[in-house]
Amino acid sequence: MRHQSVNWYLLILSISDCIILIGAFFVLTLPRLGEILQFWQAIAISYYTTPQMYAFMTLAQTISVWMTAAMSIHRFIGVCMPFKASTILSKKNVKRLIFCVIMASILFNTTRFFEVSISGVCYMMPIGVELPVLAPTALRMNPLYHKIFYAWAYTIIMFIIPFTILIVVNSRVIVAIHKSRQVHAKLNVCDDAARKQELAKEISTSIMLVAIVLAFLTCNTLAFVVNIMEKLELHDLYIMFVPWSNLLVTCNASINICIYCMFSDKYRQLLCYYLQFLKCRRKEDSFQMISTFDFPSKF
Repeated sequence: MRHQSVNWYLLILSISDCIILIGAFFVLTLPRLGEILQFWQAIAISYYTTPQMYAFMTLAQTISVWMTAAMSIHRFIGVCMPFKASTILSKKNVKRLIFCVIMASILFNTTRFFEVSISGVCYMMPIGVELPVLAPTALRMNPLYHKIFYAWAYTIIMFIIPFTILIVVNSRVIVAIHKSRQVHAKLNVCDDAARKQELAKEISTSIMLVAIVLAFLTCNTLAFVVNIMEKLELHDLYIMFVPWSNLLVTCNASINICIYCMFSDKYRQLLCYYLQFLKCRRKEDSFQMISTFDFPSKF
């Protein structure tokens, strides 16, 4: 599967999702677990790692957003421009696009590593433990930086441009899928099994990628709304919806594996084999059978 270019997007997307989940655990979950279990050292670990984890979370989120957009453009070209796809979507061009997305995301989020710092250590009387104190840096509090980066650059690069691309491109892909289904229905009358199987794989792959995009848009729309609330200084609503926004972003980082399992038989079989969810009578033969399957060209 690693030889198919579309799977490269899914690989980077999965890695970025894992980084988001790991960062969310250290920044959001670990402090609450420490409070519930009264394991104060866990809170200290969370606070010490927050400046780095926060930066890596935002970096991974940027990669996730633009990798989803790049994957949608890739599929749009493959579905709506089939005669030019082999030239435009060469492996070299795909590698260049993925590299550019990753490097641009790193450059865009470089300042994130300097927005939060540990200003000192405070002794907490009620629990008798010393905990680090997190504080925004001078860069984060700079009005000019806040206006340029958050009010304009972040809103445009993280929401307006990618959301527009995703909505427009995937609307075209959905229309193309509908037409392909009509063609597939006509082919059912004929006895062209190979062609019908190939078309069915293409439709299934397109539906899977559209489902990933729809899940992304559903889970990140509230983050866009929260960003607007912050710009309009609606502090009460902002504070109310930020936890739900974080929850949805975390859910989006967790849900793609479910989509893969829903739309890819090969993925389900490999997942069951590697995690040993199913007991096969002869595991070696089972793996040999799976590894020799003719995987669809796009997944």
